[in-house]
Amino acid sequence: MMRHAARWYGAALIGWGMLWLGGNVTASCAAGVAAAGAVAAHGAEMAARMQPAEQQAVVQARPSAGADTNGLLDWPGVPRLGLPVLRMPDFSTTAQPADGNPCPMLPWLALAATWDPELAHRAGVARARSEWRHGRAVLRVGGVDLLPSGRLQAGEDQVLAGTTAGMIGAGLLSGHVLPVFGSVMGEEQARADGVMPERTRQVPATQLVAHSLLGVAMALETAHGGAILCGGMAPCQTVTGLEQVVHDGWRFPGMVMALPGGAGQATDNTAAPALAAVGAGVDLEQVGAHEDGHDVLGASLRQAVRDGSLKPALVQAMAAHILASFYMAGSIDHPPPFASTRAKVDPAPDDTLVSDVEAEGTVLLQNENRVLPFDPALGPVLVLARPAMAHAAGLLADALRHAGLAITLNTVADGAGAPGTLPPAAAQAARVLVLSDSNDDNRMITSLADLGGHVAVVLGSDDPDRQMPWLDMVDSVVQAWAWRDEYAQPLAALLAGQQDFSGHLPLTLTGGFYPPGMADADYRAFANAHVVPLFPFGYGLSTRGHVALGDLHVAREGNHLTASFSVTNPGSMPVRVVPQLYVEAPPDLPVASRRLAAWRSVVVAPGRTLRLGMPVSLRLLGQWDPAGGNWAVGAGDYTLSLGFSSVMLVRHATVHLPALHVPGALEAAPTPVIATAE
Repeated sequence: MMRHAARWYGAALIGWGMLWLGGNVTASCAAGVAAAGAVAAHGAEMAARMQPAEQQAVVQARPSAGADTNGLLDWPGVPRLGLPVLRMPDFSTTAQPADGNPCPMLPWLALAATWDPELAHRAGVARARSEWRHGRAVLRVGGVDLLPSGRLQAGEDQVLAGTTAGMIGAGLLSGHVLPVFGSVMGEEQARADGVMPERTRQVPATQLVAHSLLGVAMALETAHGGAILCGGMAPCQTVTGLEQVVHDGWRFPGMVMALPGGAGQATDNTAAPALAAVGAGVDLEQVGAHEDGHDVLGASLRQAVRDGSLKPALVQAMAAHILASFYMAGSIDHPPPFASTRAKVDPAPDDTLVSDVEAEGTVLLQNENRVLPFDPALGPVLVLARPAMAHAAGLLADALRHAGLAITLNTVADGAGAPGTLPPAAAQAARVLVLSDSNDDNRMITSLADLGGHVAVVLGSDDPDRQMPWLDMVDSVVQAWAWRDEYAQPLAALLAGQQDFSGHLPLTLTGGFYPPGMADADYRAFANAHVVPLFPFGYGLSTRGHVALGDLHVAREGNHLTASFSVTNPGSMPVRVVPQLYVEAPPDLPVASRRLAAWRSVVVAPGRTLRLGMPVSLRLLGQWDPAGGNWAVGAGDYTLSLGFSSVMLVRHATVHLPALHVPGALEAAPTPVIATAE
């Protein structure tokens, strides 16, 4: 497959109709729409001014020189034309913050569990500030992938993951850092039984547009800019026809980037590897410090140009795509100073982002006997943890004391649970809080429950396959995500009732059990297998009461549906809720099973009713038509269901649609109806 010569588009790169945006973000998106055409044209003009050798050089990012730039790569720029060198991490390694913090850059699943686009945008802004001040102009944003993936960093659903990643990307772009979307690593796909989905066979991109590529497209639209990454779990050539979908169908003007090894394997004196990479849609190749034959767009590409098998116009098109992405981010006009990677960088101002993520993203899974929140009048609470979690337990215990609870802290030995191995205080405690990060605690938790007291378990890891054999024996279970020290105070506020639980699961908690033959353990796979998971996608409880959802009404408006309904809080305290809308095609159409289509995160005041409206793109109901480069929506009756998880759906509506073709180009979504109070 050969790529076309350069084409330039003025696509509007905003949401797909399921996202609520705050005013400041919306204004930024509008500016991005207005500038998209100019950015693409500017990239094309600048690429045309490059000499052939310069065009061939800018399609690679190579290891930075200097002892203090370990793991960093440089895009060479073109000094003659005022195009600066831009620095980026090697995306074949696990992304880490520029400041050297050992924690992952963002608490991915905790952030996705907030279902809060504004918080994701804040995360991107904070990350951009750190990256730019440390001399890095490009950052990988996980959570979406080119290949089918059931277990992604930002959750298992393309709508939620794409929106979350896109809002992070919008924050990065506001700080002149280019977000690169896609290609999670193999270790991010781990399952409890060790099974890894097979990713080596070739898959046409047209088959993925309504599945894994949907998240990539949504991330680009939501961020109104960025780049696409391939080669994470399998070479870029695994997805065929990507160029036609991305540039011809979506009208996306930016680049496709391959991480080291993702563009294939280079061989001596042959143009074939470069031709294959270019045919797969790769515009920019990262070359790692240890090349190992992964220098595909270097000598191999130059050989292909010399022997005429690769037209110079195609290399120019690649350079133009690269420049368009960098211009969208403002990285070329506002390059970060390299000096900051060698000199001391002042610390960023204090930010409550991580603690806010935990406060909104912690999920209450179970609360029998209303043990949570802990009542100070009922006496002390015993906090238990193994040595691995002793530090975290100490911080949490101190925060709980500060919240007004009487706390006793004990560290139990590894393997505790057998008779006589629990501390004596466990037998005397009326309420026990266990901070647990692995299945190694299961025996201890079971033994505690056998003692007859009230047991609450806080899960301090991101493992969606955590086994819970003790679930029916304990009172309360809280999903608090992989521990960070900033979590202590917000978690204590939740446990003590100073703040309500409002998080919802961004993935399915399986308990380690999968239906036979299942490769991707997402909620649609469970539904198709007619198996109920341990805790479903979208699930989350509140301690302050329940809200009622009014009748669901759906109407078609052009290429979108508008779903309207009411939310009533009959209680005496405000409740933050996340109404979720799912859509299902008629059974006779070959469209994906029920999927998330829209949601809103709102706070409902006590005794009040909110009326909400959510737009839904008809593209979520269609199949990609490669011939027309658009979405084909079959005629029939479509069901929309409203509730608070993928299985807890209480309101339903049906809308009849004629056969439709919806444009494939990335586009702006209509503004959701603003909630009004009664």
